[in-house]
Amino acid sequence: MTTSTTSLGSPADAPTAHPRTARKAGHQETHKAIALVLALTGGLSLILALFVSVAVNSGPHGVRLAVAGPPAAVAQIQAGVEQLAGADAFEVSVVSDEAAARGALEDRTADGAIVAGPNGPVVFTASAGSPVIAQALSTAAAQLANPTAAGPAVVDVVALPSGDSRGTGLPAGSFPMIIAGLALGAACAFALRNRWIVVTTIIGGSVVIGLSFAGILAWLGVSGGHYLAESAAIAVTVVAGALLVAGLARLVGVAGVAIGALLLLLIGNPLSGIATSPRFLPAPWGEFGQWLPTGAGGTLLRTVSYFPTASIAWPLTILLAWAALGLIGVIFGRAKLGHGASDAAVQPKPAAVEPAQPEPSRG
Repeated sequence: MTTSTTSLGSPADAPTAHPRTARKAGHQETHKAIALVLALTGGLSLILALFVSVAVNSGPHGVRLAVAGPPAAVAQIQAGVEQLAGADAFEVSVVSDEAAARGALEDRTADGAIVAGPNGPVVFTASAGSPVIAQALSTAAAQLANPTAAGPAVVDVVALPSGDSRGTGLPAGSFPMIIAGLALGAACAFALRNRWIVVTTIIGGSVVIGLSFAGILAWLGVSGGHYLAESAAIAVTVVAGALLVAGLARLVGVAGVAIGALLLLLIGNPLSGIATSPRFLPAPWGEFGQWLPTGAGGTLLRTVSYFPTASIAWPLTILLAWAALGLIGVIFGRAKLGHGASDAAVQPKPAAVEPAQPEPSRG
């Protein structure tokens, strides 16, 4: 009786890589590692330079100052402010009278004002816009006044709420607003597959987050008492960040979340000027930060909270533009983002093929 057997190859029989091929693969891996280190070092060095330059060069840059009074007094104030703080610290504009100066502060077309009167200059501030600028204007006006006098009168036209007299609550509340957009966008991109469900979830989730966050700010006495406007501003900011992150994730995968975090947090947060003012950042970084979702969102929230008559066209346009870019990424992105496993789970498994049994020998 004869039987046929099929020999199976053992691991020892597996072909081994040629030594030259192995060395080539090792060299390629080494070159990739070196390029990775150099790229990270270059990128992080640029971020370090940005952070340090912003820190050491912080101060008034282009603070909008409205001045009213007799021509001689106005000229004296302009010359004195330039001599004290430098030519680039203040952008001086002449207004007709005290009412015009107050209106400029309420409309956020000016950050502060000095009105020259018969008893000396009067400083008009808007601490709700920036406590730092209000303090800087008060200090500058005191140095311009008669040294023997007690100092100029200071009128806070748009004051901070009593529950946040130091002006730290709104900047602290703006940071979780950006985190919410990042988290919502990443969660939707990874957990949901249908693009329109992603978009609907982001919009609906942002509205819910906006209503919740605005209620907390009002409860803590930080907001300006405009609940619906504040919740809408928060919702728009969260939508812009979430759509941006989700769109990037669907376009380039997991790396898109890292890019979104870089734009929203690592670069966007320090350049937003939320804690002080964009006009206390060195040029051009203060203006550049207002083109990012973090800076535009912080400006929008502060404006609707404390300056209800001021225009919100610019920050709202910036946020909607980022939201539109993110929406395009969500609609046209094709990245799997870990959905491959779920796709495989719903596919039918191929039928198992049983090995052929050897025919019994016939003696």
